[in-house]
Amino acid sequence: MKAWRTNFVLGLSIGIGLMIIIVLVDIGLIGLASSRPLSIGTFLIGLAVLLSFGLLGLIGYWVYGLGASGYFLDRNALIIQWGPAEQVIPTGQIERVFVGEELEDPVIFHGGRWPGHWVGYGAIVNIGQTLFYATVPPPQQVYIATPGLVYGISPAERDDFLRSLQRRLQMGPTQVVEQSSKRPAFLEWSIWQDWLGLTLLATSFLALLVLIGLLCFRSPSLPMLVPLHFDAAGKVDRLGPRGLIFIVPLIGLLTLLLNGVLGGLAYRRERVASYLLWGGALLVQVLVWTATLGILGRL
Repeated sequence: MKAWRTNFVLGLSIGIGLMIIIVLVDIGLIGLASSRPLSIGTFLIGLAVLLSFGLLGLIGYWVYGLGASGYFLDRNALIIQWGPAEQVIPTGQIERVFVGEELEDPVIFHGGRWPGHWVGYGAIVNIGQTLFYATVPPPQQVYIATPGLVYGISPAERDDFLRSLQRRLQMGPTQVVEQSSKRPAFLEWSIWQDWLGLTLLATSFLALLVLIGLLCFRSPSLPMLVPLHFDAAGKVDRLGPRGLIFIVPLIGLLTLLLNGVLGGLAYRRERVASYLLWGGALLVQVLVWTATLGILGRL
């Protein structure tokens, strides 16, 4: 099986550069937040940093895929390797091979796109649904059309690749290979199709996030000392610095993390136990909200 690499240097450099920029911006935002009194602005900065972690993870995944990208070809199949993702295209299923310069129809693209990186999905109008695993824009890609899907690729030595592919197509396959798609294992987890489980987790997380935002919004107007405990008659019997009020959502956070992990570990063998754990985490968020509103109502 012959291998072709991609011209990944430009895309890899820009991807790593984007990650460095995001990290530097995060450091600046954290420094800004720590130098100012706690307020809703602090919460918004923290939320921006939290969202940036997801963006960092996504770009990091794309960069990893780009660094481990290549195309492998023999008489039976063309294999697209992109990090943990793999597409197996039987040569017997290839109906047409053409280059981007031949395209007259518009190309629709969704996914990770920057100079040196074109990875995602979309369609070529009047041709069909398309997966892109390339380092060059659509007009410079090589397209492999099968009955149900088109693949956009960009081998570094394009002309040599096209000659080799044409030769193998003329020779014909020696055995039948199944067209298949392999994705990272975590994308195959059944939890992504479990709307009950996802709703329990997402609701708990959003409830906790909104509560933290509320406390940050109220923080500048809170007195220096706030009630932290009440006796059996409902009277305040302990005061503390206002910053300690965040212990209440911290309890909710720790419960969500613990129950979330335990539920995830139990999910494959005992799904009901996972629902109970995640539902318990949601119940704790309700109790945390009740306690926080009780404290704020006494101020």
